[in-house]
Amino acid sequence: MDVEETIQKIENIEIQGACSIAKAGVNLLKEAMKKEKNEKINEIVEKLKNARPTEPLLFNSIDYVKKYGNHDRVIKHIEESKRTIAINSLDVIGDKSVLYTHCHSSTVMDAIKLAGDKNDISVRATETRPLYQGRKTARELSEAGIPVKFYVDSGGRLALKESEAMLIGADAITEGGKVVNKIGSEVFAEVAQNLGVPVYVLADSWKADTNSKFKYDKNLERRNKEEIWPVPPKNVEIVNYAFEHVSPSVIDGIISEIGLHNPKEFIEIANKKYPKVL
Repeated sequence: MDVEETIQKIENIEIQGACSIAKAGVNLLKEAMKKEKNEKINEIVEKLKNARPTEPLLFNSIDYVKKYGNHDRVIKHIEESKRTIAINSLDVIGDKSVLYTHCHSSTVMDAIKLAGDKNDISVRATETRPLYQGRKTARELSEAGIPVKFYVDSGGRLALKESEAMLIGADAITEGGKVVNKIGSEVFAEVAQNLGVPVYVLADSWKADTNSKFKYDKNLERRNKEEIWPVPPKNVEIVNYAFEHVSPSVIDGIISEIGLHNPKEFIEIANKKYPKVL
């Protein structure tokens, strides 16, 4: 896959999910570093970063590759972290039978499937407009033999009333412990808190923006208005944020490859464990 094709697939959500995007970026950079000069490599890095502005796993991974040149180390970290997070998740969802999730996270999928191998579980999922990533979640779990009840986004409260825990992924985690995830995530986390349903974020610690260098505490990606309404009426402004902040106050824990921690602890521990990355 060439540079422009990879960039386009990331922009168009054909390659989606932080782990898949990071791996695609690292593999592209690996090939470029074999044959391109520094100026061209820097150009590719900027194109990758601009393709999805809210992806610190991608940014931290390609920065690490540029600095140390160890592509295989990064890919190994991403793949091993997903497996470890799934195992760590069993401590909090291993005894649950009904789980809720929003959007699509390959890390959350791995955790739910592992839990499903050990217990009879079912999932409540919301569609995640405007690109309907929730359908990918429902399809993948169905193929794994896990029953799913599928709700429109505005039915999220009903889905949560039937659930014992809420699991979401993360695209970024800010220095202050806010989780950046798909639009709707904080709404559902607040509903979950009001219902007494615990909220867990499953995320690779390389998604942390520990020093606010990517400014996710302020900047959130807005996507094309045509995704929502191609030709809106006059005087109708389309607001299409792809992500929102989830306050640490509505998060019961962040489950990463380094364990289960509250948001503040997570940032401190991730920074100490990966000083060369974060």
